[in-house]
Amino acid sequence: MGKAQTNEKHPKGFYACCITFMFERLAFYGAKPILLLFLITATLQGGLGIERTDAAVMAANLTAYTYMAPLIGGIISDRWLGARYAISLGYIIMAIGYLVGWKATGPGMVNLMIILVSIGTGLFKGNLNALIGRQYQNKELLDAAFSIQYSYVNVGAFVGSLLTGFLYLHLFKKGDVLGFRQCFFVASIWCIVGLVWFVLNWKNLQGQGVKPFKYLTDENGNVIGSTEKKDDGKNDKQPLTKLERNRMIAIILVSALSVIFWLFYYQQDLALVIYMTDYVKMSIGSFDIPPSWVTTTWNGLLCVVLGGVMAAIWKKLAERPQGDMNMFKKVALGFLFVGLSFGVMVVCELVRGVGTDASVKASVFWPFLFVTVITIGEMCFSPLRNAFVSKYAPKKYLSLLMGVIAISTFGANKLSPFVQAFIEKFDVFPVFVGITVIMLVFTALIFLANKKLNSLVEGKEEA
Repeated sequence: MGKAQTNEKHPKGFYACCITFMFERLAFYGAKPILLLFLITATLQGGLGIERTDAAVMAANLTAYTYMAPLIGGIISDRWLGARYAISLGYIIMAIGYLVGWKATGPGMVNLMIILVSIGTGLFKGNLNALIGRQYQNKELLDAAFSIQYSYVNVGAFVGSLLTGFLYLHLFKKGDVLGFRQCFFVASIWCIVGLVWFVLNWKNLQGQGVKPFKYLTDENGNVIGSTEKKDDGKNDKQPLTKLERNRMIAIILVSALSVIFWLFYYQQDLALVIYMTDYVKMSIGSFDIPPSWVTTTWNGLLCVVLGGVMAAIWKKLAERPQGDMNMFKKVALGFLFVGLSFGVMVVCELVRGVGTDASVKASVFWPFLFVTVITIGEMCFSPLRNAFVSKYAPKKYLSLLMGVIAISTFGANKLSPFVQAFIEKFDVFPVFVGITVIMLVFTALIFLANKKLNSLVEGKEEA
């Protein structure tokens, strides 16, 4: 039986959705990595010349609001639109948003782009994930399905940032004027292509997403029943057991740790980009390397490569007599590698010369090594959070607790520019040392509290 399940093929609609997601990531990671640079670059060089602290807040908002908006987008889809129409409308709104960025002449238009892209993403992302889940009769295939989807997402991030880095720094560059604006136009085109692809593949979605997901539909999209039952309310009123309450506490703790993790992780999009701009020779030979190729393109490639590697490691650990590492140990590993990544930049500054002015440049090797180490930390933590919630959340609070995870990432993104503003007050070396120490201290604390934390989820229900 297990062998038959392994050989079962994924439905056509699954791959259609994966490619739909890939086009959206091509657009998002074609725009996100250059947004901060577009904002802080002088007007004569094709940017907007905005003060760095203000620019960091705006750039962080793009990521932050795209994590918050799916909570609202899911409600709209569940109550009114249905997933396929929400996804299509989301694509249209995102395309309009990137066009606003193409024509932006000041912070007001950039903020409008951020709002539109966030609204579009809110209608798009969560609903597309839900649509993937509804393609499967055999729910045991979902872990494998979402692992495959993760690869498609990172292929989009890799190609989008790689292409955009070349476009703004080489193809669209006119004299000293960098081609930021044209890249936002290209992002809009990716959205239109993704929309056309998705609509053409409606026929492969097994009738799912025509109606809100509370309805069951046949392969033609006709309602054949409702998942809402009259006695459902009775189950909702049942109090949580002690174990369920403990598991909710554990999920909230993981969410709180997520804020700290992502707060420093996202400094690669702010502090590291600014550091590379000032103190790193961003070239190999005579070939210029845009910062986005380091922070986003290289990261995306590593995520694709490491996805299978990390899955094999967790599988190997799970085969041990004592079983796999628990979630809290993996969280601690994530913190450890983030700390080590900033340790790499400590060594970079020692090699460059602590306190040396910006005329002395470090090798681009160091930022590449930084991203390599921090991505290993990401892979120890990020792909596992939703699985942790799915496994341990009380059923009636599953969506709510999934939202808590999303809000934690939103919170980290909102706080990140304020951390960057604080960092700007100090020299780079003590900042790198400080973040390294903070993350290593958290690593030690989580490891020390591991047994107590894990007892929250692995305890036995009272009779």
